[in-house]
Amino acid sequence: MTTKRADHSENRRLLIIDDNVQIHEDFRKILQPGNDTQRLDEARAAVFGGSPRLKPPMEFELECVDQGQAALALIQKARQENRPYAVAFVDMRMPPGWDGLETIEHFWAVDPDIQTVICTAYTDHSWEDIIHRLGHDDRLLILQKPFSSVEVSQLAMSLTTKWNLARQARQRLEAAEAANAAKSAFLANVSHEIRTPMNGIIGMSELLLQTALNDKQRRYTEILNKSGTALLQVINDILDISKIEAGKLKLESIAFDLRQLVNDVLDLFLGPAQTKGLKLAAILPDTLLPEYEGDPVRIRQILTNLIGNAVKFTAQGHITLYVTVAENIAGETMLCLKVQDTGIGIDPMIQSQLFRPFTQADGSSTRKYGGTGLGLAIVKQLANLMSGTVGVDSVLGQGSTFWCTMRVRKPVAQSLRAKAS
Repeated sequence: MTTKRADHSENRRLLIIDDNVQIHEDFRKILQPGNDTQRLDEARAAVFGGSPRLKPPMEFELECVDQGQAALALIQKARQENRPYAVAFVDMRMPPGWDGLETIEHFWAVDPDIQTVICTAYTDHSWEDIIHRLGHDDRLLILQKPFSSVEVSQLAMSLTTKWNLARQARQRLEAAEAANAAKSAFLANVSHEIRTPMNGIIGMSELLLQTALNDKQRRYTEILNKSGTALLQVINDILDISKIEAGKLKLESIAFDLRQLVNDVLDLFLGPAQTKGLKLAAILPDTLLPEYEGDPVRIRQILTNLIGNAVKFTAQGHITLYVTVAENIAGETMLCLKVQDTGIGIDPMIQSQLFRPFTQADGSSTRKYGGTGLGLAIVKQLANLMSGTVGVDSVLGQGSTFWCTMRVRKPVAQSLRAKAS
């Protein structure tokens, strides 16, 4: 039998599962006192003294069944209609069908969110036995029979409120995830649309630099080219992080020379490092293979971000790239790239935030050094895609060491030789 409530703004649906029909009536009297019941209670209080029971501040929709199998059918139907129950009050003994624990196991498999109260007058199972069978869960409470109207009313109000708060939290999370996905798609589309004309601006400025220009025209064109290149880098970072967050960035697997790749990246930063008086070097082990298989473009991007940051935040001293083999198995190698500098260092309190998108050590870093705060986030995501990880060790005012691991494959011929040996 079902009794409906008038207010549908929140879920106040309760399911009573008990083989004693009188218990169903007790719940209705407590949670849905009608006018006749209310007048009778007021008359009792007038004759015998005391105060009439207060009407529950919430209206509940009750549905009552006498067996676990019938309850499971109702819960399945409620889920299909998107009108789930918030709370179930379950009797422990309900012959000849399922007992309370078996009933709960069945309907939790269908609706894991429903708050559950075991109603029992017996000690068939200890709390430890119940927890061992059902698992320790904040959806589960025990109500001893005979219960008072206050206990039932308080449980119904608190547990339905809890269910509704949990639903609101899930809805907010889903909305936030949808907004984040929309943001990533928007950034990816906009960045792509901006990158195309930016490539045209940079290309035309490079062609213009090859023509006969006076000193002022050449200086202006060089500024235009450098500014366009810097802006394109920002756009590329946004496009990459958007693709990664959307799960659309795919890695290549081609043969590459790691030593040559490292030398090419160092060449990019030799000029800026020498301008600041910095010593830039790389230390690679002799055990490196002539070739590995992986995505050299993304590995170059990782090195460019790590070394670029080191050059940006180091005023004097040195920057050293260490390449080591962290793990070596038959067909794969785990490489570790470590960039050590003597720069400004990082406060330990904010080191854990550095690999989050759009995050820098503090607001002044953006103003003084520039950047979007995406470089290290991209490094972390790329490392994850290569089955690696990232980290930082730093002392404020003394320098930092950023490291990144990544898994690359050995060429087939090399793997066969290693297996044979």
